[in-house]
Amino acid sequence: MLQGKAPSPSPTAESVDDGIDISLLRANLALSPAERLRRHQIALDRMRKLQEARFL
Repeated sequence: MLQGKAPSPSPTAESVDDGIDISLLRANLALSPAERLRRHQIALDRMRKLQEARFL
């Protein structure tokens, strides 16, 4: 065992410290793959509409 070194924080703690919202990741992973794909497609469709309207 190494002396004088604190244990590394967990990857989750590091992610939170970096500003990642872990609750959103967990909520997304609670969905079925089909539901995640459906939501992704909705987001893509909205982006395309915004691009066509020249908002992006």
